[in-house]
Amino acid sequence: MRPRQIFVNVVIVLALVAIGIFCYNEGKANDLFLDNVPFDHDGKVLQPFEAVLVSVDGIGEPLFLVEGDRGVVTVPGRKHVIVVEELDDEDKVIKTHKVSFSNKELKGRVISLVPLLQDKLPGWSYPVKK
Repeated sequence: MRPRQIFVNVVIVLALVAIGIFCYNEGKANDLFLDNVPFDHDGKVLQPFEAVLVSVDGIGEPLFLVEGDRGVVTVPGRKHVIVVEELDDEDKVIKTHKVSFSNKELKGRVISLVPLLQDKLPGWSYPVKK
């Protein structure tokens, strides 16, 4: 084999490896736990929502969470958009919140909705407690 042919073969192999790594990272799915619980920030307790519909990236059916609930959603990719719809007593939408985040911002697999929607207060994401 000539040096040029070897070089072309190495470039092709490296390109295929790079494509494989990219596809793995983009297709990797994560389980995220969504909490609707009270949140303590600087001594002030932020109350959870009475009832909400939560969807992440528009995948699947929205989760219905009441005060104190936790739901689980599996999402692929690295960047996500979470849509939270506050509901009234008759399950009609009062207000809609939309927040974007990436996997790099996550401190753990649990996302607390209350601080997330308050401009991503510190502690909005944390590891699962055993």
